[in-house]
Amino acid sequence: MAGVEIREAAKIYYIKGNPVYALADINLSIADGSFVTVVGKSGCGKSTLLRLICGLEPLTSGTITFTADGCVKRRSEQRISMVFQEPRLMPWLTVEQNMAMALIHEPDKQKVKATVDHFLSLLGLKRFKDAYPRQISGGMAQRTALGRTLCYDPDLILMDEPLGALDAFTRRNLQKEMVELFQQQRKTIVFVTHDVDEAVFLGQKTVVLDAGRVIREVAIPLDYPRVITDRAFFLLREDIMNMIMSD
Repeated sequence: MAGVEIREAAKIYYIKGNPVYALADINLSIADGSFVTVVGKSGCGKSTLLRLICGLEPLTSGTITFTADGCVKRRSEQRISMVFQEPRLMPWLTVEQNMAMALIHEPDKQKVKATVDHFLSLLGLKRFKDAYPRQISGGMAQRTALGRTLCYDPDLILMDEPLGALDAFTRRNLQKEMVELFQQQRKTIVFVTHDVDEAVFLGQKTVVLDAGRVIREVAIPLDYPRVITDRAFFLLREDIMNMIMSD
């Protein structure tokens, strides 16, 4: 697992020579083994934040450091995986083969099979292991993408609206599965979403972004599993929604 410390981080893009701040003055602590959700309006910098954490984009200024077992680590010492809104599966590979791609450099084939079999079972995909992406539903495709990530055994999982394209029923089921997986695996997860209900349902802490800045960090002191009709859930949801709408 890995914690993340972000200090005075900024990301500037230049459009026709003019600076545009995607993120500015970001100070954020993500505890090792925690589930953090990030919400905000479109264009507030949510996806940029993930790209900076995983190193897909360089910082303009500031620092991002990683911690494990109380020690500071370099990014290169961390196993970081990212799950996108689209599953991004290889269409010529089966469900099983797509998940096994995460272990392509593992020489022990028995270990690869045991690992993939474990997550196929855990994610309810055992019956579909020989199916191709075109033969499975969107929910199963996203579970396959998540399984590929879990096979990699990352210290940190970054998720960029991974359930955003799914129907409401599939989305709710996968949210419940993600909570169960988090409780079993205790991986550090940073989950970007535009859905406030989803943020409160999943996260131990919700970070609210607006115009490239952190405007609030909201602790979610609710036990798992959570019920969206509970009064405490409703009040937290309304509090976060008001923060977003008022800025």
